[in-house]
Amino acid sequence: MATTRLRVLSEEQVRQFRLNGFLTVEDVLSGDEVAALAAHTDLIAAGKVEHIPETSIQLEKVFREGEREVADQVLSVRKLYNLAVYDEVMWGHASHPKIVDIIADLLGSDDIKMYGDQLFMKAPVTGTEQPWHQDSASWRDILPMDLVSAWTAIDDATVDNGCLNFCPGTHRWGMIRGERLSWFVEDLGSDQWPIVPAPLNAGSISFHHSLVLHQSNANLSGQRRRGYAVHYMRASSRRDESVTDAPKMPPFKQVRGRSFAGRV
Repeated sequence: MATTRLRVLSEEQVRQFRLNGFLTVEDVLSGDEVAALAAHTDLIAAGKVEHIPETSIQLEKVFREGEREVADQVLSVRKLYNLAVYDEVMWGHASHPKIVDIIADLLGSDDIKMYGDQLFMKAPVTGTEQPWHQDSASWRDILPMDLVSAWTAIDDATVDNGCLNFCPGTHRWGMIRGERLSWFVEDLGSDQWPIVPAPLNAGSISFHHSLVLHQSNANLSGQRRRGYAVHYMRASSRRDESVTDAPKMPPFKQVRGRSFAGRV
């Protein structure tokens, strides 16, 4: 069912999202909600949540390849993913009404499914950069390429510890990947294609379109930078089964509204 009114956002906020491909909303979560999410995140990273499979925990490359010895399991983790399909705490976040209301405003629909989720740990010193990319360049089996990610700051995300950076308007380029993307990366940061950092206080959320170019730098500070990204799509989206090199995802969970036969 199409959304007939805006639940949370203003018309100007929706316009800015459509123009730039991203939008920051401050203080969506309370301090208590952030603290509970942070504590549970570290339990998962430590391998102490038995119903989360080991395959959902990825260490930083230097630890995976044995270049550095793991002294602290939690601070060695690069990324946690496919969490909300297994865990009630993480699903509670993914289906949080305050977040889903904003997603409904941005997607223009109350019929919403979760594509997946990723929790980026980015520890001090060893937390590596994430190069420029479009999410739908990986999720290219989902059409239309019009998904929205909600990236929640669990810690304060700053320029020094590797907050997200966006190139506004690039979601209107269509999908660009591989060598073609490299043609344009050197132009990012120019007057024509400025780079906009998106620092966030803990509990604030940045929402971004699945085709907007974004990246994050290495964590050069002494402060952690955990961010939990949940990816949403309209339940009316379609999956192109002929695309065989897209990520293999768990069954898509209904977040709100109706599901549709023959769709995702």
